[in-house]
Amino acid sequence: MEFDLNRVREEFESIKRKKGEEETCSLTCGDDGVEGEGFIETLQKELLPPARSGIYLSRLDLKVIGLEFGEDVQIRERKRMLRDILRAVTSKEELERLFSIINRVADEKIAIYRELATHFPHSWEIWEWRIERNRELRALMERILTNFEGGAPLSSQES
Repeated sequence: MEFDLNRVREEFESIKRKKGEEETCSLTCGDDGVEGEGFIETLQKELLPPARSGIYLSRLDLKVIGLEFGEDVQIRERKRMLRDILRAVTSKEELERLFSIINRVADEKIAIYRELATHFPHSWEIWEWRIERNRELRALMERILTNFEGGAPLSSQES
C-alpha cells in the first residue's frame, strides 16, 4: 500500500474548508434568540457565560453537578455537558433538584467572591456585579421552574 502525503494533505484542507463554512453559517444563520427558544438553550446561554451568570462553571463543576444529579456526563465542551445533564430531566421535581445543586455550587463561588471582597475592600465593585448577575440567573431559573411541564419535550419549552 502506497502512502500519498499530498492526497492526505488535500483531504485535510478540504475538511478544514468545509468545517469553516459550517461554523460561519452557524454563527450567522439562525434566529438570534427569537421566541420558541427552549429552556435548555436559554440555560446554556445564561448559565455558561460568566458575564451573564456571574459565575464560571468549569467542566469539573459541570461533572460534579451531573454526578450529584445522577447523570455521569463525559468531560467535553461545557455547552454539551450542560445539555446532557438537562436532557436527563423528566419532571419538575428533578428540575428543582438540579437547580438546587447548581445554586449550591454558585453559593460556594459567591462565598469566595465575598471573602475576596472582605480581604480586599477596593475590589468590591468587581465582585458586586457578579453577585447581582447570579441573583438575576436565579430569578430566571425560578421562572423556568414555574413554567416547566414535565414529560413535554424539553427543547420546546419556553422560558
